[in-house]
Parts: sequence; structure tokens; C-alpha cells
Amino acid sequence: MLSSVYDEATGTWYGPVVKSLFSPEASLGQIMFEALNRSPDRVIQQDMDTGRSLTYAEFQTRWIRFAQNLHSIGVRKGDMVTLANANSENLAPLACALLAIGVPFNPLAPSFNEDDMANMLQTTNPKLVFCDADNYEVVRRALLRVVANAEQLPPIYVFECARSDVKHAEDLLKETGQEKAFVAPYLGDSSKTIAVILCSSGTSGVHKAVELTHSKFIRQTTFHRFSPTPVVHFSFSAIYWLTGFNAMVNVFFNGGYRVITRKPFNVQQFYDAIEKCRANTVFTPPAHASAVLAHPRLKTVDFSSIRSWVVGGSSVPEQLRDRIDELLAPTGGRSLNVFGSSEVGGVALDWMKRKPGTVGPLMPNVKVRIVGEDGHRLGVGEQGELLIKGVEDFGGYYGNEEASENATDSDGFFRSGDVGCIDEEGFLRLIDRKKDIFKYRNYHVSPSDLEAIILRIDGVQNVCVVGVPDADGATDLPAAAIVRRTGAELDATQVRTIVDGQVSDFKRLRGGVYFIEELPKTESGKVLRRKVTEMIEDMNQPRQRDTANGV
Repeated sequence: MLSSVYDEATGTWYGPVVKSLFSPEASLGQIMFEALNRSPDRVIQQDMDTGRSLTYAEFQTRWIRFAQNLHSIGVRKGDMVTLANANSENLAPLACALLAIGVPFNPLAPSFNEDDMANMLQTTNPKLVFCDADNYEVVRRALLRVVANAEQLPPIYVFECARSDVKHAEDLLKETGQEKAFVAPYLGDSSKTIAVILCSSGTSGVHKAVELTHSKFIRQTTFHRFSPTPVVHFSFSAIYWLTGFNAMVNVFFNGGYRVITRKPFNVQQFYDAIEKCRANTVFTPPAHASAVLAHPRLKTVDFSSIRSWVVGGSSVPEQLRDRIDELLAPTGGRSLNVFGSSEVGGVALDWMKRKPGTVGPLMPNVKVRIVGEDGHRLGVGEQGELLIKGVEDFGGYYGNEEASENATDSDGFFRSGDVGCIDEEGFLRLIDRKKDIFKYRNYHVSPSDLEAIILRIDGVQNVCVVGVPDADGATDLPAAAIVRRTGAELDATQVRTIVDGQVSDFKRLRGGVYFIEELPKTESGKVLRRKVTEMIEDMNQPRQRDTANGV
């Protein structure tokens, strides 16, 4: 059984120490490419939108052609590429080709709006950009905002697009005649070679670019063993999410295959993945799980194929897990709770035992310290901020040296901003988030971003944005408490219309707009967000609600 061990002398909790089966000195691409030679006819990916599958051999051929054609257009080791894509058939072969030739890439959520796209494009300055047909115009406008000379715009390659006036990503799959000569190269010190740059909101609220190395992912393979019988994995996570990226990589080490879809979460598609594709392991954030369990089709779906339903990304209500376990237990399945972050990877997982109110013991090779506000290290059962060190030290935020330095303590432990404790059994219990940032359906929402928009609306004097729980307690909904200027006739519908027209879908004010006389503040003038949340929850009582707001 996985267990956490406490060293009282150093005030440090340790997950089990497990050595990788693969050399962390190699590149991730080298190991993954070799894995494809194990069984050419084995399936590695199934596209539930088209019904097409890819075998190891077919996947490897597309990987090679992407790598060779990218080289032919001048892409070299160390160049940066942006992938603003949903999980389409050829995205994973492209991503793996980039890993193999040492080209780090920054996956972006395909649903990002122009502002969010521009922010990350400005940070990473890519040499090449890939997107989908339905977000091409958004990506192009974002690039035009950050590239001073339009003639120097990086090439944009579009997947699955019928337009004749764009570059097609599939053109990079043309035969080269040199496929059999391809060898995944050694890229040098893999602990210093960036594999991918994932987005993280961080404590300031803006998207940061998290550097993750090849060796970090190789060391994380300690949790996987190759299964002779393929395990079928499904989630809606694009590779923008750490869960989505890991799902793409992990099948090379566990022998399973991914069921993919381009579509965003919807209950019917989830059920189809179970009944038609017979998924064995599924991942959802709590809000999606809640929606699945509330659907009338639940009573007729055959869940017998599911062995593990992993729920994570935000706080998981115990009653939600109770319902999942009740659903899966008759056929041997169960829920799992996982906690981690883009910066450090997986931290805790209740793989062997569920203990209510906890997220499980520490995962292999993870170290955690819990400190008080004065930085003093705390002991068993004492609550404080979690300082975390994963399988490798935190690599930093790309292009942001100041934020990188502030993110860790003098011993290299990452300041998570989460408050929690570890009990006498070594199980991690999350108490609260130190950060003001909250999550809506696994997307980070920055209150300051929304507040900046609302403050520009005529008639607004002050505003505080918080996350309020939805009816099931499965996710936080963005809500705004506004102080009107004297004489202003601003109403909630106007505010929502203005804000929703300027932000990505996950930032919309689904929690409502509420008008109050003044914001609660400390003596120093800082807004008490906790008090604002309580005020909104009180106003949401049927007789006190200021305005009806649908979700």
C-alpha cells in the first residue's frame, strides 16, 4: 500500500521512493518511439467522433512524417510551437513528433478567447502555430495583436479545415521516402530540456507558462506498468490540461489506449464512451461528474466496464463520491480522488483506500512540508500551507524569472497556496485555498481579470468577484458583487451582457450579479472576499435574491 512517512527532524512528509524503469537521461521521445515497436498491430488511439483507430505502427508512421516534414520547413530543436487544438486524430502524432525532435510546445485551450490566446502567444513567441478550423480566426487575431509586423506572423497550420486560403496541418503528413531511416535523437541533458509548457494561473491570476522537462515525465512513469490487456482510457481533457497531456503520454507506458473526442464535455458523449467504447478508466472534474449523475439516462447505462472513475481538479464533495461508488461497486469499480498541479505534477491519490475528507497518501517520490504563516514547519494534523517538491524541482515559469523565484522556498519546495494537513495515517487533507483564484469546471478563474472588466462599465464604483458553489457543490461559479455609483441605474442583465461578450466561456458570470451598498473590508482597506461570498450566499436565499441568474 502506498503510504506517507513523516520525518520529524526535518518536518517533511515523504511519499514512497520508487525508481524509474527508464533512464531519465534519455529523451521522452526516444522511449515513447521505442515503445511503439513492441506490438505494431496494437491499438493506441480510438477516435469516437469518426470511429477510426490508430495502431502502434500507423501512429509511428504519422509521427515520423510530422517530424521529417517539420524539419524540412526549418523547425529545429529549441524552437517553440503553439498547439491551440482539441483532441483530433492527428494531434497526438504531431505532439509526439515535437517531443522527439526537441521542440517544446505550449498547448492552449481551444476555447480560449482572443485575450487569453494573445497573453500566452506574447509569452512564448512561437515559431509555428497549430489550431483548428473553428478557432483559426481567434488565433490569427491574437497573433496580429502580439506580432508588430504582420508580414512576420508565424505560419498557422490548421487541422481538419476545408478552407483553401490556409495552411493545412495534414500537408505535413506527406510521404518523405525516408520514413525507415528515422531515429528519435538524443537531445542532451533531459533534466534541462523542456518537453512542454503548460498553462497555470498561479497566484497572480494571469496565465503562467510552466516549464516541464523530459526527465520529469520519465520519472513520473514509476506509477505505470505495462498491461498485456489494454486498458481503455477516456476523458474530455485537451492536452492543454496536465490530465490531458498525461493521458496522451501514459498509454506508451501502460499499454492502454485513449478514446478521444474533439467535443467539449457533454453527458451523452460521456455515456457513449462507456457503452460504445467500453472505457475502463475515466477522468472528470467534479462538475462534470455531477452532471452525469443528474442525467435521466443514468438509470439505463451499463457502467460495468468502468474500473476507475478519477475525479479531481477542484474540491470533490464526499456525497458526489458516495454516488459514484454506489453506482460502480456492483461491478467492481470505484471512484478515485487525485490532487496535483501543473507545477509539481501529481501529489496525492487515494488509490488503495478511500478516507473521507482526504485526497489520499502522497504519490511516489513526492515530498511535502506544511508551514505556518511565519514559515515554521508544522507536524502531524497541523494546518498550514503546503510546500511541495515533486519528482524533480520546479522548473520555473517560462519568460518570468521573478515569478519563478517567488514560487519556491530556499530548499526548492513549491509554494502551492493550498492550506491543508496530513493526518496520522499519512493522508492529505485539503482545508482551503490560500489563493483568491478559484476553478469553474477545472478552469482557473482570476477575480482580478473580471474585476478589471467590470470596473470599466459605466455606473460601477467598486466590485469584488468570487466563486460561489453551484447547487451540487461540485464547482465554483463566478459571481460579482457590485457597488453602484450614486444615481446609476445599472442592472444585472447589462453587466452580464457586457462581461460575457469579452471573456472566454468559463469566465462568464454564471454565479450571478449582485448589488450591495458597500464591500466588507479590513481596516487596511482590503476587501474580505470570504465575507463577500457569505453575503452572496445569503442573497441567494429565495426571499433575498437580488436577481435570478441561470447557470
